[in-house]
Amino acid sequence: MTTPNRGLIMFAFNNVEIDYITLAIVNSKLAQKHLGISKEQVTIVTDEYSYDYACSKHTKEFVTSSAEYILQEKDIEFKYKNMRLYKDTSDKARPLSFYNLNRSEAYDLSPYEETILLDADFLILSDTLNRCWGHNNELMMSYDYTDILGDREYSSLSRLNSVGITMYWATVVYFKKGAYAESFFNLVKQVAANILYYKQLYKWPGNLYRNDYSFSVAAHNMGGFVDRTIPQLPFALFKSFDIDDIERVLGENELLILAEKSTAQVGDYIAIRWKDLDIHIMNKWALERILGDLLENL
Repeated sequence: MTTPNRGLIMFAFNNVEIDYITLAIVNSKLAQKHLGISKEQVTIVTDEYSYDYACSKHTKEFVTSSAEYILQEKDIEFKYKNMRLYKDTSDKARPLSFYNLNRSEAYDLSPYEETILLDADFLILSDTLNRCWGHNNELMMSYDYTDILGDREYSSLSRLNSVGITMYWATVVYFKKGAYAESFFNLVKQVAANILYYKQLYKWPGNLYRNDYSFSVAAHNMGGFVDRTIPQLPFALFKSFDIDDIERVLGENELLILAEKSTAQVGDYIAIRWKDLDIHIMNKWALERILGDLLENL
């Protein structure tokens, strides 16, 4: 079978609570529906444990019919060192392992000439991503984002530190195979291989390694140490934060999201009807609660 020229790649490694691979499988189904692509045009990078879990939770036939898979088992020590604080609204928070180091290998692993690298929790509810295909830019990702509520501001999401470089979001990245994109991902790999050095040099906060940091550092280097030289994606990047919740699936491509107000007490929400727009859902538990309903509407 000939490999398609265009496709998506997602990285999905489960921890003890978050079922990333099922998120990726559902997103693969959404992509096939809305982008008009085949399952051969979606590649999920995961490990044997996550893959086997998906096969036992669903069926192997369902899993294999949803996407192509690359199984990796590496950097096991890193998986348990990189701890992230996951939130299920403001009521629940728990530190869990977060394996994301090998996203730096997206260029090498992608079988496509044109690739959209995206988070498994970036719900594809429209055909917006199709605007990337055939673009003149060889590499695109966004530093601007749009909060679904509009009036919440998080200064820590704009720069790596208060006086540091602009933070690009690795949530969605478009690239073409070629020298430029290859050089960019080689820089990302260099940062991933020398986390402590680059953390101190660019002064990003905390001990968590995030691809947003390494992709931002690579962008800064690719631009000759000039800020914001990598062009942005040709669409808005909508985000719902981990303090938000999802009430329910209203229908095809439509969600009822509860967004926590910025100026009110914790747990005071505004209901938002979200339809026909892609969105990054940061509350993984909220997303898991609606996966079955999303599948029913496919």
